[in-house]
Amino acid sequence: MTAGAGARAVPRLAVAAALALAGAALAAWWWSHFCEFPAMVWNDIRVAPAIAFARGLPVLATADHGPINTWTYGPLPLLYLWPASWAASAGHALLVAGALNLALIVGPVALVCAAWPATDGAGDPRIPRLLAFLLTAALWLRESYAIYYPDSLAVACGLLANLVLIRGAGGGRAWVAAGLATAAVACKQTALGIPLAQVLWLGFTAGWITAARQALRCVLCGIGLGAILAAIFGPAELWFVMVALPAHFPWVPDPLERLTGVAPQLALHVLAPAAVITAGWRAIVRSTLYLPTLTWLCCLPLGLAALLKWGGRMNSMHGFLLWLPAALVVALTSEAFARRRGLRLGAALAAAALGTGRVAAEPFFAVRPQTASYREADALAARFRGQIWFPFHPVVTLYHEGRYYHDEDGLHVWLKVFGRVPPDHLASGLPPAIRLVALRTGWTDWAIGRNLLQPARPVVAGDWTLYVHESQTPP
Repeated sequence: MTAGAGARAVPRLAVAAALALAGAALAAWWWSHFCEFPAMVWNDIRVAPAIAFARGLPVLATADHGPINTWTYGPLPLLYLWPASWAASAGHALLVAGALNLALIVGPVALVCAAWPATDGAGDPRIPRLLAFLLTAALWLRESYAIYYPDSLAVACGLLANLVLIRGAGGGRAWVAAGLATAAVACKQTALGIPLAQVLWLGFTAGWITAARQALRCVLCGIGLGAILAAIFGPAELWFVMVALPAHFPWVPDPLERLTGVAPQLALHVLAPAAVITAGWRAIVRSTLYLPTLTWLCCLPLGLAALLKWGGRMNSMHGFLLWLPAALVVALTSEAFARRRGLRLGAALAAAALGTGRVAAEPFFAVRPQTASYREADALAARFRGQIWFPFHPVVTLYHEGRYYHDEDGLHVWLKVFGRVPPDHLASGLPPAIRLVALRTGWTDWAIGRNLLQPARPVVAGDWTLYVHESQTPP
């Protein structure tokens, strides 16, 4: 081997080692989140509607009837979790849902990074595409791996819609892109920027007649999908959970405090893309990054509005996630990147640093599925059938009683919006002979369940704290 060949081999080995380290770190990080998924109480109340629906139970409410739950989104993310209902127990249902949640993020990102049209770079494109995937996965919103957000399916539909459209806007592809973009809105109302960006991109690049045709496709897909979902869930129920109830959510009293609290995430999701787009706008409009850039711009206003609403979080900021994988593919497959070996090594080292940094920053790194508390809950539910309410774990009683009770987060929303829950409506979604309320020990709650049986005494049973009225004998 000549000295020149040896010098070239060193960066290649360094890149391979960095890529292997990044991949291993991210795989470990994903495994930890999969193991942690059942222990996150928010996941149970999001999986429960899917299991209830699979068992033929009503899952969406109106103002005067139905289960009061935390679901104020479109119904497609609920249907996506259908396979969780095939599990044999509540704990296993959460594990299935955790696997589905990971697949929902990793799968579409991998597909976009593998298939997004490259730029003018020379050489093997596999390394740049793998780098784009690893960097995107490491920069993804951490909470989306740990908690099932309906936004994740909206983003997945948006990524796939843009991929289909960028690879050919004619014939059946345009219909598929319109269907996926419309499906995103049926996941989360704030995803309206996705079909809007499609129409604008076609208008700017292919003419406004073509754009009008795509707009009509989106409208027709929306009407068709809406009719199907209304037939399944009921038009009144869909209107209430997707429009009427969210419309009453108040704005946060101190917007600056909310924005300051998520300043690091906003810097990544808003300031970083804005800087890139501003600096490279002329090149962007001539590249395949134009569509994702318009998507970022169209999603930004509704994302910020949702963030500034009561209960808003960064999961509503879809634009960066829809822009990032395409942006990295376009950048890393460029001729400038191909010519400079140092850039490839730097990107690989950045992926390794981000991946290992994610693992190191975890406050609790789970290595085994966290389902022990569900085994304890199964025993409690079997012992106190029809008498025990799990305010944040309705999946438990779905398995043991076949009934779908109210969840506390949904009740909290109703109290915040309406000020009260009618007594008969409240009673219809609680155990008929309720005498115990079970909450996971150490988790924050809204004090609705533990105040229901006041005056109540707490009794610790494993991972659970049971609240029983003082007039009754503790279990």
